[in-house]
Amino acid sequence: MPQPLQASASSAVPGMPARARGDDVSEFGRAVTAWDAVYEQLAPGCFEGGVEELWIDDGLEILWETGNRSVWTAGSNRAGMVSLGIPVAGGGAGMYCGVPLQDGAVSWLPGGGDFEIFARERMDIVSATVSESQLCAFAATDSPRITEAWLRRPFIRQQPRRAEMLRRALIEIVVAARRQPGLLEIPASRAAMRDCVLSLMLDTLDWASGRPMADLRPSVKAWIVRKVREQALASPGEPPNVTDVCRSLAVSRRSLQYAFEDLTGMGVVQFLRNVRLNAVRREIRVAAGGPEPIAAIAARWGFWHMPRFAAYYRALFGELPSETRGRAGRSTPHVLG
Repeated sequence: MPQPLQASASSAVPGMPARARGDDVSEFGRAVTAWDAVYEQLAPGCFEGGVEELWIDDGLEILWETGNRSVWTAGSNRAGMVSLGIPVAGGGAGMYCGVPLQDGAVSWLPGGGDFEIFARERMDIVSATVSESQLCAFAATDSPRITEAWLRRPFIRQQPRRAEMLRRALIEIVVAARRQPGLLEIPASRAAMRDCVLSLMLDTLDWASGRPMADLRPSVKAWIVRKVREQALASPGEPPNVTDVCRSLAVSRRSLQYAFEDLTGMGVVQFLRNVRLNAVRREIRVAAGGPEPIAAIAARWGFWHMPRFAAYYRALFGELPSETRGRAGRSTPHVLG
């Protein structure tokens, strides 16, 4: 006999993942709050699966649904919310709103829109749902026409590279929040996750990449780079996202990216990350031998995914954060004279 869904949380609270597992997929609809959906098992056999819902804040939800059988899902998302997702993954196939799907597809659903998803053989769906007002505010600096035109149009695009990037980022956020329940209580971590999801959503919408780009003078580019670095260092608890930077400097996202690539040889996101990595390194060296964990220092500077933080750190400095702390603890100050 199918067992009732076992949930780890009775309701979705920002910062707390709500997880549920069970062997009756028809129960899944009760476990999600951003959707009104019906789930049906279409292939014979004992079903096993789960659903995990994470609210980064009141207007941004990530949903991850898995199952070992073919599943038909139909329903709608909330009015005023828009959804971007990967309906099939890992070599899977299926159908979305009457359109055949293969692995690598990205779907977009306007607020209050009806949908149907058929996941063939197995279900592995991850999606992000955000309030229209939040996405519009994020896009307003550079992409106002996206907020007007594309929010109302459902679509499916075969974009394997972008689908994999989006899927990996969303799942990493869910897993990180599950393993570190207090992670989203840290403002810098919450802001970094929110910026990551919204940037990916905006980039997926913004396929009209042929817009003209401003030809900035070298002095203006240098001013932009200097100001961005100052902003990153001034507020470790609230690391600036690309939208904040564009708004404060009155430049477009594309002009900002162009300035950094031309002057520093890297994108603005990588530059901001490296500035914050250097700040973490300084704190690790100062606090060598102290009680504060490296993870707490990293989280304070907006690094919420510890394995990825360690990989970034090692790629930049050639050593792990723990090695920096160990060396700093053994070193003796040298007096110049």
